Amino acid sequence: MAHFLDSVAALDRLLFRAINRDGGPALDGLARLLSWDWFGVCVGLLALAWIVRARWPRVLREPLALAAAILVSDLVGARVLRPLFGRMRPCYALPPGTFRWLSPAADVGSFPSLHASNLFALALVGTLACRRLAVPLYAAAVAVALSRVYVGVHWPTDALAGAAWGTLAGAAGWAASGWGAARRTGADAEGGPPATP
Repeated sequence: MAHFLDSVAALDRLLFRAINRDGGPALDGLARLLSWDWFGVCVGLLALAWIVRARWPRVLREPLALAAAILVSDLVGARVLRPLFGRMRPCYALPPGTFRWLSPAADVGSFPSLHASNLFALALVGTLACRRLAVPLYAAAVAVALSRVYVGVHWPTDALAGAAWGTLAGAAGWAASGWGAARRTGADAEGGPPATP
């Protein structure tokens, strides 16, 4: 087992150095934009606006699912998973001058990448709500995950774990919102006029 973990760590460092290379000013700028917290927020708001427009007026489940997925992804990731694994970010673990650090990052746990997990949670919920969003949302999620490695604040396995965790959180949010939406629809039917189709 120790040999396997050493091999994974060695591969992780190799991939980190391959992705963290100097790609020039344009790629640096793009990676900083993708790593910016508000980029994910903007993607989420645009996806939600698209879904609301496409599914109006029957649009209860999707906002509930998105809120639940992001809450689980971010809160559990930050409060449970990161302290549990206690992994240092590469920008704090590696000697100065041996890597490129292009984006600010607090000296907190690195595993999993919450930028990646939140975007993958959004991608799954958005895809389940509207299949047309699958390609742009998953492209944004992959780009954000790679950008976190490129700017030097996450290891590649942090990004992969974030993608997996975000997918689970998205599935949990979707399932929970279906239960909540079904209960709300039942309450509406009992206590008032039927919902508009």
